[in-house]
Amino acid sequence: MQLNFLDRIGDWNPQLFREIKGRLNVRNIAIAVASSLLGQILLFLFWLNQLPHYPYYQNQPYCRLQKTFLAAQNQSYKLNDQYRQLQAQFKIYSNPKNYDLEKIQQLKGSIAEVKEKIQHVQGILKNDLCPSDAIDIPLWWHDHYPKMFMSLSVFVLFIMLGVGTYMLISNLANEERRGTLNFIRLSPQSTLSVLGGKLLGVPILLYLAAIIAVPFHLWLGFSAQIPLAEICTFYAVLIASCAFFYSAALLFGLVTPWLGGFQSWLGSGAVLLFLLMVNFKPIENTLLDWLNLFSPVVVLPYLVNRMGTEYTGGNFPFSMGKILNWEWFNLPIGATGIGLAIFALLHYGLWTTWIWQALNRHFHNPNSTILSKHQSYWLVGCFEVVTLGFAMGDPRGNFWVSPYSFLTNPVLLAFFNGVLFIGLIAVLAPQRQALQDWARYRREKVATRKGFWNRALVQDLLWGEKSPELLAIALNLAIAMTPFLVWITFLPGDAVDKTKALLAVGFFVSLVMIYASVAQLMLLMKTNKRSLWAVGTIAALLVVPPMSLSILGIEPVENATLWLLSTFPWAAIEHAATTTGLMVLLGEWTVLVLLNVRLTRQLQRAGESQTKAMLAGRPVLPN
Repeated sequence: MQLNFLDRIGDWNPQLFREIKGRLNVRNIAIAVASSLLGQILLFLFWLNQLPHYPYYQNQPYCRLQKTFLAAQNQSYKLNDQYRQLQAQFKIYSNPKNYDLEKIQQLKGSIAEVKEKIQHVQGILKNDLCPSDAIDIPLWWHDHYPKMFMSLSVFVLFIMLGVGTYMLISNLANEERRGTLNFIRLSPQSTLSVLGGKLLGVPILLYLAAIIAVPFHLWLGFSAQIPLAEICTFYAVLIASCAFFYSAALLFGLVTPWLGGFQSWLGSGAVLLFLLMVNFKPIENTLLDWLNLFSPVVVLPYLVNRMGTEYTGGNFPFSMGKILNWEWFNLPIGATGIGLAIFALLHYGLWTTWIWQALNRHFHNPNSTILSKHQSYWLVGCFEVVTLGFAMGDPRGNFWVSPYSFLTNPVLLAFFNGVLFIGLIAVLAPQRQALQDWARYRREKVATRKGFWNRALVQDLLWGEKSPELLAIALNLAIAMTPFLVWITFLPGDAVDKTKALLAVGFFVSLVMIYASVAQLMLLMKTNKRSLWAVGTIAALLVVPPMSLSILGIEPVENATLWLLSTFPWAAIEHAATTTGLMVLLGEWTVLVLLNVRLTRQLQRAGESQTKAMLAGRPVLPN
């Protein structure tokens, strides 16, 4: 029966059959089941160890005598205060100046009476241990079942996402090292069949361990009075997050084979660090809230809040803050748990689809760009819509304290766009061989026309697969900067200096175009390590100038011009004169023009035939 089942899997997806055949043996299954059961037992024993045990005192929360004990404590405080007051009065009336025998006799009687009461209360407080039969164990379990459920939920999602990511990246690295990955690429199977088989098959033992934990998880949920529908909502979001992170792991493994053995550790470590960060990041109605949506933890507060339990404190392994106020384009996505779960599923679906677009394109042709230029325009559009929705909210506190300060939505939106465009430069940049082929094709195509540049060339630069990326980056910049320009246009005149805001946009555009030009020139180098050179050069341009200025103690307030000349001019825009900013911006555009003139000449030389280059006395560009 098992063979028939595996045969059916092999007929449906040969790659899945290949992955699970070597993993689903008795030894591996036993290890997976034992590990899952051991983890559940250890978690249960950890919480069992938190049970009230001897010595347990009457002032602790789960002692049924707590109210009586605390009342006696309060009475003791009051009696001691009363005793001190009576003693003070006794001293006053015992003084020769205020001597009053009748009053002294009354005070003696009152003092004796209070002293007797104090001794009685002290007798009660002296025996402060709570009897074992007075400890309310059922109440303890009632309060701790939700915490146990949440602890297991967070533990499982960390294991699923962290370990699953490691397994997938490591598997691809092993396939690459053995040379079997290229063999798989040559098979007639589709990308979805091959990589889908890996996504389902490589972590199969992890899936088995998670399934073994489901009964215990459900029992904890039911004991915590969490409805089955809400638990299933968490499962749906967890599965969607696995699809997203596992797909991203496959893409990361395919595009970074040069990382070698460090690849899987870097990928899984980044995932775990990210999850740990967003696990305790409160919702503050800033663009940073978008990061929370990538973690399945966002739905857990609603499961706890269902029972009226406070979930913003430190009693649970997460803290989302005032998640009920979460908005996207002023739509209250955090108002209900089911609403947020649906939004999270759609969000995971959107970005998982984009990852699979890249996988479909890159798997069978690893020398191609990860995304086409046409796809990049839609990707930037999706990115702007999603991020702009979170940037529309009103952050906690005064939004307009400083228009250029960090942790405001426009600055965060610019930062996220910067990260996006650095990625786009890497994703869209064709390699040297593709550029040479394109240049030769263009040379032959325009041989009968005047000039290298023409209308057809512009279309090729916008849509062509092997053409340089600069015009495509420029169009993507136009798409991304449109919200900023609209925002600046409709701002109140006293809210921000519109000229300097436009300067900030201009610096962003010019620097991105310069980075793209430098990267494209580096990819035309003859060395085999040109990709590493391009990455290193861009990283140095991004980090070294502002870091050097910071180390030297040069502040933007004191020397705005130097900061404007660096690769982080936005820190000085607020403090620099508008004329100075315009001159520096003009200088950057001059550098951009010179870089593109150099790139054009390189491409023209690459487009020449080898014979023509030799007759002209120029060195031939090798392939």
